[in-house]
Order: sequence, then structure tokens, then C-alpha cells
Amino acid sequence: MTLPATRALAAAFPGRLTVLTRPWAMDIYRRQDGVDDVLPHDRGGQHRGLAGRWQLARGLAARDFDLAVLFQNAFEAAFIAALARVPQRWGYARDGRSPLLTKAVPLQPGDRYIHESFYYLQLLERAGLAAPFTRPCLTPKPEDFAVAEALLAKAGVRPGEFLLAVAPGAAFGSAKRWPAENFSRAADYILGEIPGRAMILGGPGEKEAAARVAEGLGSRAINLAGAGTLSVSMALMRRAKLLLTNDSGLMHVGGALDIPLVAMFGPTNPLTTAPLGPSRLLRSAAPCAPCLKRECPLPRQMCFDDVTPERARAAALDLLATRARPGTSPGVFLDRDGTVNEEVEYLKSPEELRLIPGSAEAIAALNRAGFKVVLVTNQSGLARGLFSAEDLEHIHQRLRELLAAKGARLDGVYFCPHHPEGTVPEYSRDCDCRKPATGLFEKACRDLAIDPARSFWVGDRRRDLEAADTMGGRSALVLTGYGLREVQKPGWSPTLVAPDLRRAAEWILSFAEPGEC
Repeated sequence: MTLPATRALAAAFPGRLTVLTRPWAMDIYRRQDGVDDVLPHDRGGQHRGLAGRWQLARGLAARDFDLAVLFQNAFEAAFIAALARVPQRWGYARDGRSPLLTKAVPLQPGDRYIHESFYYLQLLERAGLAAPFTRPCLTPKPEDFAVAEALLAKAGVRPGEFLLAVAPGAAFGSAKRWPAENFSRAADYILGEIPGRAMILGGPGEKEAAARVAEGLGSRAINLAGAGTLSVSMALMRRAKLLLTNDSGLMHVGGALDIPLVAMFGPTNPLTTAPLGPSRLLRSAAPCAPCLKRECPLPRQMCFDDVTPERARAAALDLLATRARPGTSPGVFLDRDGTVNEEVEYLKSPEELRLIPGSAEAIAALNRAGFKVVLVTNQSGLARGLFSAEDLEHIHQRLRELLAAKGARLDGVYFCPHHPEGTVPEYSRDCDCRKPATGLFEKACRDLAIDPARSFWVGDRRRDLEAADTMGGRSALVLTGYGLREVQKPGWSPTLVAPDLRRAAEWILSFAEPGEC
């Protein structure tokens, strides 16, 4: 989740970037363009305790760094950088470490809700650097592929044979782990539809879970947990057509490898840590979830009760079946008030319209990438008699003019004038077009030849985005408008939470660049 920010740092300081990270993650950063060196922070070994931290700080001081950017939130990170006498030290002002930072970046109310990739990018941007979002990308080395192919050949895998990757582990704690028998049953269902083999992956500490999954699948299982390094696991995973996984490190590796995946979320919250590639997330509906606990304190863990193998099978087959429909384009369905323009309670005139900074540029970028950009808005003010249809047309004409001045356009504008409690008779009724109903979205898809399964919904309220779940698309809740209030409501989560339309568009655009890795 730090890779987009790492790429932005590499662009800002070409030829000068060193990453300090845990030993197991070093191979990930070594594969990033612009990273010149990777150093281990071995907290369980040579850098353990105060003596180890002092040794680490001395080693950093000897390298004469100019700047330390602290993505880690902990006090310890700032303490080590200060102990190493790095002259510039940037990080978020939190955990009591501000006195140790030369640039303590203030937190904003929405920061705790946005995806962590955006959280790190916002740190850089507020510190004064350009920090565009790019989807995390991993590329295994040729030697990793050679080891992976040898392992698969030894297991009797034929060239082109369908491989389902299964990652049943999760280092955070046992509460995150979907039961091994569920992985076996889900894989059994999927392989019943698409003949092939299940390749079980994980680290040395996950061999027990992997063995239980393999036992349930018999001869169709290839148990490779602990069989190689993380780099080899990346190469093995690249061979797979689909990944079944817990919310884990391998989930994020799969997303960065652009592998379709189905991920199980029980006690954890996908708002901030969802994979950024093609995925289906199965979330718990238990009243205690997400509790974010490592171990379940209840007599029986309930948060996976409704995350069944049958749901995993349906999600996997749906994901694998997603293909471009001939003659259609992907679309981006935008809410209006609070998403594109500033929220005004019942916007009544063109003079009240103010674009949210960056929204026009975001729409222009979506236009250039070939997305059909469609505005879909509830306008109950018509039913309430607060303004006329002519007033609304003037408002939308002004919106088009403001967008055109930035090189942006809307391919369609659809609005619902209805409300059952209205005072204007012709509009005072229930309908199938008022969001969250899908009527206007379905009409736009027909009118503009949009494929909903390849489309995105962006808005600042839940009702703007629910149609994405119904129609098979992805959704981004923005924290402008009512978004910050909306994200705090329990019981539902979008695909992604972004600070604003600009960031949401950057995420959407990353799907328009297949094969970037």
C-alpha cells in the first residue's frame, strides 16, 4: 500500500531513494523502479531492543541521508530518524512524535477512513510534493519464474492448465483467517466448474492451514506453502487465473500482480486496506464486525458465518466471467452536488454553482481515457417546487460551461425529479429512477452503450453508489460533500474511499492501463 507513494518519491528524488523496511518485504521494494537501495529493519533480530535501535540509527547516520519520510505512524520511526540525525524528517503529526519531526503534517478528519495508499500520498502532497496515485505494481524476476515453473513441473502441472491460487494464512492473527475447510470447499466448487488444480501458497508459519486445505482437495491440491521466498510466491501467483485469500499480505501481492481475487473480510475493515486490483470482497455482516481484533474474544467466532464457500464460488465465477461486451464502453457515473460541485442545500440557480477543486480536471482525464462520464442526480427540489425544470437546465448548462473551460465534458446528464412527499403533482410519486434505484443508470447504459460490469460509481452518499453492487460495478465514496458523515455510518462499505473526485479518478484510470506491470 506504500508503493504508489514510493513511486512518487522516486520521481521527486531520482537516483537518491533508499527504503528501510522489514526483511520479508525487501524483495518487494527491490522490484520498484527508482528505488536505489533497500535496507533491513530487523526488529526481531539485530535491531531488537534499545541497543538494536541505536545500532540501526548509527548505520543510517553513516549514510548521511538528507531526508527521512516516515510512512510508519509510530513514535519509534521518528525517534530512530532523529537519533540518526537526518536533517529533514517528515511524517504525520501523531503518536506524540511532532517534536521529533521537522515537518509535522497535520491530520485531517477524513484521513482515518481513506484507503491507506491515499493516506501515504496525502502525506507527500501536504508536504509539498507532487503525488499522483498509480496502482501498485509488482513484476517477478526471470529467475523467480524459473524456480516457480520448476516447482509446478515437479507437481505435474501442464502448460496452460487452470490454476487457482489459495492463500489461507494471515499473519495479523487467527481472527482474520477464514476456516481452512471453507477454502477447501470453495476451491472444490470452483474446480468443479473450471477443471484444474489448486495451488496453496503461504509462508513457513502457514503450513498447518495449507495442509488442512490440501487435505480437503486431495490430488487436485499442490501445497507450496513455505516452498520458496516471497519472490517465488509472486511468480507462482502470476501463473494463477484467480486467487482466493484472506485479508493478508498475499492479498495485496495478488492485487499488485493484477490477478483477479476474492478476499474474505471478517474482523477487519476493507475501507482502508482493500486490494486495489480486480477483486470481489466478501464482508462479514456480523454485528460485532469489524472489531479489528487479532483474536476473537467470543466463545465462538461469528464474523465468518455469512461468508460462505457458496458465496466465494459465486463471486469467483462472476469475476472470471467479466469480459468486455462488444460495442460497449466502461462508464463513470457521477453524483453532482458534493462530488463534482460544492454541496448547496437545494441548488436553485447557476450563480450558486461552484466546482470542487480538481473535479473538472478529473473528468477531463476520464474523457481522454475513453470512459463515458455520466452525471446522475436526484433533484427532489423539482417535486418540492423549489425550482423549475428550466432552472435546472440553466444550472446544468452552467456546469457544462465550467467543465468545458477545463477541457472536460459530460456524455450524459440524467436526473430524477420525483419525491413521494413533493408538492408538485406531476412529480410527487414513487419511482424507479430516484437513487438508489437503478432506473437512470440502466437507461444511461442503454442510451450510451455502457457496460455496467466495467463501470464505476462515484458519489458522496451511499444512495449514489448502491447501484454499483446491484449492477456489478465498482464504487468510490468521496469525502467531499456529505461523504465524511456518510462513511461513519455502519453496515455498508463501498469498493474504495477517496478524499475527492480527483483521487477517485486516478484510481479509476489505473484500470484503463492493463498490462502496466
